[in-house]
Amino acid sequence: MERGPEEVVLRAVRLPEGMSGLFDRIEAFGPARLGCGDASCRIEVDARWRRVPAPARRLALVAADAPQHSPARLEADPRHWARGFALEILSPRGAVWRRLQFHDARGQTVLTLEWRAPVPPLAWERLLACGTEGLAWAAPTGFEALPAARGDVDPAWRQGCDIEALHQILHEARQQRLALQAEVGGEAARLQVGFMPEQVALCMRRRRLTVQGEALVWQLDEMRLAGLELVGHASARGLHQRLELGGPGGERLARLGPAGSADRGDPCGWRLALQQVLS
Repeated sequence: MERGPEEVVLRAVRLPEGMSGLFDRIEAFGPARLGCGDASCRIEVDARWRRVPAPARRLALVAADAPQHSPARLEADPRHWARGFALEILSPRGAVWRRLQFHDARGQTVLTLEWRAPVPPLAWERLLACGTEGLAWAAPTGFEALPAARGDVDPAWRQGCDIEALHQILHEARQQRLALQAEVGGEAARLQVGFMPEQVALCMRRRRLTVQGEALVWQLDEMRLAGLELVGHASARGLHQRLELGGPGGERLARLGPAGSADRGDPCGWRLALQQVLS
């Protein structure tokens, strides 16, 4: 989440290096809105986040109170973070929000955690005491896509799709009550989240797609979407088909598929939705 036009930063504290240690007691701050992605493709999830074990020098958070059909997991590499801030923000309605915001070397926001309800004041002040206060604050400007996430097995095949196919598949999933899984982000921070689409809306003038699920908002700027492909993998466990959304530099902005099918083939509802839209 970038700073909104009507938000006022009341306080900005630059966080020190080794910032991942700040997440050890993150659950004590209460439910937070976690945002991952960039200006072209971003997902925000409201949950009570908890740190879980991860490989050395990496960070993993899970939504501790997520519904069974909507698991959410963040995996991040703080070595790709150039700076982080703890912010106190005056909202448009006069409330004070608190936010942790992390940027890469290009100034792009790669991860935010925002508390709109009051947090334990002593814990928050201890967190602020770790940083440096009084630095001039300026929200990141411009746009540069996150680096591609390319650690996957080469697909058996790829099929180009029209952007309208994405709209139709999301509408089919909403009508069927089909659980989906989306993945956004890059090497600095990557979020996987399951959800059932409840609302799918497209702003025709700005070509901005908004998908809402339970405690989730996914926003996609279609003006920055360079390509959409259906990617297929075949294995002894069955066929896996995913939609991959590509950016102008060839990077992957997002991946969309059915939820909970990693250890078996795609569910019938997902295969039927693809067949109806793409055949």
